[in-house]
Amino acid sequence: AAFSPAEQKQLERDFAAAFQAGDYRQALRCWAALKGAEYMPAASLAQAVESMQRFKKDPALVLREIRGYFKRYATEMDMPVANGLLESLAKRLDSSLVEKVLELMAGMGMKPDQRTYEVLLSMNFSMRNFSQVCALLEEMSDKGVPLTTRARIVAVKAALKMGDAEGAKRHFRQLKQLWEGGEAAATASSAPRHIVSQLIDLACKDRQLPDFLPLLDGVPLSEDAANAMLSECIRCKDLALTKRVEELIRCQGQQPSEATYALLAKAFSGDTQIVHDLLDEVVSKCNPLSPDLVLAFLSPCAQARNVELAERVLAHAQPGQAPVLSGFIRLYCDCEKYDKACDLFQAHLERHGAAPETSKQPTILDNRTERMLMAAALRCGRRELARDFLDASPADVPKHIAMIRNCAASGDLRGAVEVFEALVRNGTEANSVVYNTVLDACVECGDLSAAEKWMIRTKSAGLADVVSYNTLIKAHLQHGGFRKARQLMDEMRADGLHPNRVTFNELVNGLTAHGSGAQRGEIWAIVREMKAADVKPNQVTCSILLKGLGPNSRERDIYETMELIDDMDEPMDEVLLSSMVEACVRIGKPDLLAEKLKALQGTQTLAVNGSHTFGSLIKAYGHARDIGGVWRCWKEMRSRHIRPTSITLGCMVEAVVCNGDTEGAFELIHQMREDEQCRDALNAVIYCSVLKGFTREKKMQRVWAVYEEMIHYKVDLSVVTYNTLLDACARCSRMDRVPTIIDDMRRHGVEANLITYSTMVKGHCQCGEIEKAFAILEEMKAEDKFRPDEIMYNSLLDGCAQNHLVDKGLALLERMQREGVPPSNFTLSLLVKLMNRCRRLDSAFALVKELSAKYSFRPNVHVYTNLIQACISNRSLARGMATYAEMLSEGVRPESRTYAILARASLVQGQAEQADGLMRAALGLPLGPNAVVAEAQVSLASASLDPALIGEVLQGLSEKGRVHDLAVPLLSDIKYYRPQIRIDAAVQRKLMATGMAHDLDGGGREWGGGSASTGDRREPRGGRGVGGGG
Repeated sequence: AAFSPAEQKQLERDFAAAFQAGDYRQALRCWAALKGAEYMPAASLAQAVESMQRFKKDPALVLREIRGYFKRYATEMDMPVANGLLESLAKRLDSSLVEKVLELMAGMGMKPDQRTYEVLLSMNFSMRNFSQVCALLEEMSDKGVPLTTRARIVAVKAALKMGDAEGAKRHFRQLKQLWEGGEAAATASSAPRHIVSQLIDLACKDRQLPDFLPLLDGVPLSEDAANAMLSECIRCKDLALTKRVEELIRCQGQQPSEATYALLAKAFSGDTQIVHDLLDEVVSKCNPLSPDLVLAFLSPCAQARNVELAERVLAHAQPGQAPVLSGFIRLYCDCEKYDKACDLFQAHLERHGAAPETSKQPTILDNRTERMLMAAALRCGRRELARDFLDASPADVPKHIAMIRNCAASGDLRGAVEVFEALVRNGTEANSVVYNTVLDACVECGDLSAAEKWMIRTKSAGLADVVSYNTLIKAHLQHGGFRKARQLMDEMRADGLHPNRVTFNELVNGLTAHGSGAQRGEIWAIVREMKAADVKPNQVTCSILLKGLGPNSRERDIYETMELIDDMDEPMDEVLLSSMVEACVRIGKPDLLAEKLKALQGTQTLAVNGSHTFGSLIKAYGHARDIGGVWRCWKEMRSRHIRPTSITLGCMVEAVVCNGDTEGAFELIHQMREDEQCRDALNAVIYCSVLKGFTREKKMQRVWAVYEEMIHYKVDLSVVTYNTLLDACARCSRMDRVPTIIDDMRRHGVEANLITYSTMVKGHCQCGEIEKAFAILEEMKAEDKFRPDEIMYNSLLDGCAQNHLVDKGLALLERMQREGVPPSNFTLSLLVKLMNRCRRLDSAFALVKELSAKYSFRPNVHVYTNLIQACISNRSLARGMATYAEMLSEGVRPESRTYAILARASLVQGQAEQADGLMRAALGLPLGPNAVVAEAQVSLASASLDPALIGEVLQGLSEKGRVHDLAVPLLSDIKYYRPQIRIDAAVQRKLMATGMAHDLDGGGREWGGGSASTGDRREPRGGRGVGGGG
């Protein structure tokens, strides 16, 4: 129905108010009413679309609404409306709907303008769709559409991402011309105030306020503009910038408003003296202080835990006002000044004519402050004050329950029981919930004896229920009393109560968290008992079982857990999804993880709505090396307005870094810093992921750029940050920067730890500065703060090996043992390398034998492989083969490097048959006459070989003239038994070029002139694969 212009305007105002208030249902009602308007509503189409999306409207319905709007107001539609809609959709990375809107615009003859392209460029860059960014830039060039400043910035970033150095230079040159050619400086003094405010908002949004400040000299500033600048100073915690802004504000010649003073107090919170002076100034003009000013000055007090300053503020405040009273009580409680908090509240009661002992009136405190004050009263022994809160509402059972829990949280079991007794004395009948709360307090306070006594009292009152038994069972499980927990389950049944899911889940959880190896073996028996009792395992059961899975879990346990999840009646929730993903990552089964992720992609039964779950999925896709899945999850989360937590953002940055795009991760951090809702999620851990990524890539300049940004944004720097920087110096051979880093650590008050010293030692050793490394060891000994650990000794031993310092290395070994640091297999590997480089083969074997016997451990594959390498280096291939035989007899599986060393040495020394036998043993092929292992050792001897090594051996056999009798038969068996191994086509062509008439596709073959029928072949691994392998 038609309505008047005034009615339409009122509807538009109602729509805007509902949208701003987050009442999307009401907003959509207003929007539906506006469809009857004769002329285009002023209400935002973008807000209407966002309201529909937030209200979970079907995408097809949203598109129909947009199409209908465009059609109805076709003559009035303009680019600002369309661009506003596109911008709103692009911010949520809703690329599919953006494409549909562009199609509608094209159908109406609406041509994209500068702003349209800017929105599209920004969206595609955020989605890492760099090819589309290039296509858009080319389209703009063809159509003669000039780039805006922001579009030019996106063009520069995209060119850098794609490695287009010339394109990046061209765009940046044009960007500089836009900046330098402006006339803002010349016209600043005459600029309208609202324009200046907009410029300041833009400078703050783009983090350009420090550079923009000089342009504001002599320009009139509104209060809003001044406050916007101060808010930016508070955000970036930049004291120097705050001083510059304050000077600029005071040059206006006007007295700052209360709001400005409040922002100044928060901005200067890092300088107590300035806050003191500012308080004096404010008091001289505004006494008493308003609640807003009081709370603003309390902010630096809380940050510095400065009770003295808080007392000064209190002297000029009106503590009778609820926000002020609550603010001071919370501050005193946070500073552990519990007596002051209680005194302040009691003084408030006395000022209002009520003695605390007799006051029965409800307080003006909010629930949180009241709980803090009750806890403070208990902590400082003012039990009468805590009791007054309860006496004010003697029949308020929930308040008594909260008080009991509060006492339990602070470890005050006696206080919890007193609260219960007070409730009973007041004539209130305690129910089972109250009894169970006290029982839970006994458990939380770790008093098992008190819990058992309270259970007896609960039973005497006839109020013991399943919750009571479950609570006591939980207590016994925490103390390892699995037998007692079982007895309690029998008592439950005797009392006519049946164990429920919580009972069984507590038992499973107790065994998972505290059980011994034998006890943990009973977990699946409990699950079967649970099913027999007609209590079906639920999401919690499965989450507990997943939590118990680790790298050493049995295959049967892993797959039974996954089957239990598949067989569940309940739909999978986000907690279980996160647990399953985390378990797959933890147990190190990428194939199982990929299978589960694929299954999750194909299901519509679970809607992921939590940031934590998205973080788990992102971590999982990153672990599975599926960077597309990582970005897909991130896009979905952002498009659905789910705010990432620090953990989720950390998972995202880590996944991007681990998949080789450290620059992309750094860019993502910048995007989050520009987002007001997300910048608080950034922390030192997230930055450290990027630091480690650039460190692994040996990009020292980028490492330093990240560090400088952390300092600029006042990110809390920890010893982990500095250890990462030192590791970068070590990896990049830039130990000259170490003194600067150590000085920065001291300036920021960060104490070095053992890892700090170990990293410096490793760096000096890698750079050949062995004397500096030993100097650090002596410095540690002199300071007597830390004792060198095995890692540090191993780094020094590695340095000795690199510099052929055998005597120094052996002396270091003696010192290591003397100081009680037992050597490990890694230490043995380094000692063998040291002896090898000094041509002391017998000493290497002697050290391995002596140390492994002395410290009761078996040499591992790395020790044996280094011994074999030492044998080859000392021209003793026979001894190397004997060592290979020894490691097999000791049950140690060789690695690819072991076979590479022996096979290459065999070829060099003309022992082609031995090289052939080694390849056959490693690949699990028929051994034939050249066997180097016994038939019973074939399974142990097998290893995963690099196809390049296999090709190298085949080529070596060919060069030794053994194509006919060794190379071709070996290739034939590889293709038959191991068809999944792909041999380089060039190697195969070279073998075929010799004119051999053998059938390389798996036909019969002879062994060195003898014969073996095809019936003697083993079953091929992975299928026949005839003709494969090419």
